[in-house]
Amino acid sequence: MRVEDFRGEAARVIARHAELESDAVERMLTVPPKPDMGDFAFPCFTLAKKLHKAPPAIAKEIAEKAAGDLELLHGAQALGGYVNLSVDRTRYADAVLREAVTAGEAYGCSRDGAGHTIAIDYSSPNIAKPFHVGHLRSTIIGGALVRIFEALGFKVVGINHVGDWGTQFGRQIVGLKRFGRPEDADDLMSLNRLYVKFHEEADGAPELVEEAREWFRRQEAGDEVALALWRRIRDTSLDYFKRIYERLGVRFDSYTGESFFNDKMDAVIEEAHAKGLATVSEGALIIDLSAEGIDTPALLEKADGTTLYLTRDVAAARYRHDTYGCDRIVYVVASGQSLHFRQLFTVLKLLGHPWAKDCVHVNFGLVQGMSTRKGNVIYLEELLDEARDRALAYMRGQIEKRLDLEDEETVAEAVGIAAIFFADLSKQRIKDYRFDWDLAISFDGDTGPYLMSAHARIAGILRNCGLDPDPDADVAPLVEPEAHRLVSLVARYPDVLREAGRLYEPSVLANYLLELARGLHSSYAVLRVKGEEEGRAQARLLLFTAVKQVLRSGLTILGIQPLERM
Repeated sequence: MRVEDFRGEAARVIARHAELESDAVERMLTVPPKPDMGDFAFPCFTLAKKLHKAPPAIAKEIAEKAAGDLELLHGAQALGGYVNLSVDRTRYADAVLREAVTAGEAYGCSRDGAGHTIAIDYSSPNIAKPFHVGHLRSTIIGGALVRIFEALGFKVVGINHVGDWGTQFGRQIVGLKRFGRPEDADDLMSLNRLYVKFHEEADGAPELVEEAREWFRRQEAGDEVALALWRRIRDTSLDYFKRIYERLGVRFDSYTGESFFNDKMDAVIEEAHAKGLATVSEGALIIDLSAEGIDTPALLEKADGTTLYLTRDVAAARYRHDTYGCDRIVYVVASGQSLHFRQLFTVLKLLGHPWAKDCVHVNFGLVQGMSTRKGNVIYLEELLDEARDRALAYMRGQIEKRLDLEDEETVAEAVGIAAIFFADLSKQRIKDYRFDWDLAISFDGDTGPYLMSAHARIAGILRNCGLDPDPDADVAPLVEPEAHRLVSLVARYPDVLREAGRLYEPSVLANYLLELARGLHSSYAVLRVKGEEEGRAQARLLLFTAVKQVLRSGLTILGIQPLERM
């Protein structure tokens, strides 16, 4: 017996008595808001027009017919305009827990994406500048999406399209040569200081600005001295970024930044001309998109012949599709760039690329309030240090709740990152939100540390209960409502991952984990293991094993480290 058999029976029975297709009914099934209302709910509102009846009347008729037509389910009732169905709880618990424990760490994962490849472009900081928190949301959301789609069976290519080309490098080189030392090229903070110094000195000194332009012209022309300096600055920056990414638990398969596409943009310009799309406006080369409902034209080339971000992004999209065989290209970039991506996808379509329809802009809002104790936010590394220090202070302040830990700072580092990650991922990505240190770092409430604490607490129960888990334990003793709630939540995990992927929305997973942790928290007093009769204890132990497994999996996908002790 499989978990999906219960949902399948609900869909078939409803479909039979509502004269609908089973697949259509299954897509419409929801979970009632309260456990005592049943396990599956079918809304009858769409049938009202067809049957010329009120939804509650339709629900009552279907429920009455369905009640005598059930095997794995054992109850049907009309509640408002819904038909609510209940499972046989013992059989359901047996199916859910056997499936979860047998699958182990793979539970919740699927092969839905087998044979498909997704490229996810995220983070993308600028070379020669310290990692600013402005890139944090893209990094956190993008990393979570990489792990969600991997769990769904897709081959995922994580791409960091670093900003490693442009006039700013001329300014950086002048700053280095005029105000720095050769060894400053190997230290990112020194490079940033010299970049700021250049701008301070260049105010009212046009000769410095012209010198910077000349260095960038030399760079574009292939001058080896300019390119050697640029490569050194780029390497210093990437080493710094990779250290930050390691701390965040984020990885990339490719660091092909803007410079990589320098020799690939002429082909874009030529193709635009060949297809009759390119026109000249005030000396610039554009593609008029007004016929596609976009009033702002796409700029391919400035009047001075230099190309723009759009041209590079077209070249990059074509390269990614051809190189990786992507079914989808996903861009995790702030909402402020929505027009750019509408233009990009439209240009790709006009150039004749049918896969343009499978390019997706995963946009997100702004975050306010991410400042350190020193004041305004500047660098991510400072923010991470602040999170670690605040977590350590919070943990040390909870003396009566603390266990002696072998490495408090390692735990504090994990807790601090969890606080930052979960504060972001628990919000719908499209919305702006305000970050609050006191709320984020707390072990109480809707926070990352709260979820980590739930995982560590259940790990402690399993570790200290005095029993070895029996994977074949009889689940019949799991009669408490709290047990059924946890079983139902465990059963939902595979669908939660699918929904998070379908919507490109990690908050779906984050808020599910909160619901699971709350269910766990409310069950401790009722579902005791230690000191209970062995059959009852083993059934509960099996349930807690499955819950811990799901918490561990979900936290890992969000980028939060699940700890066994904290």
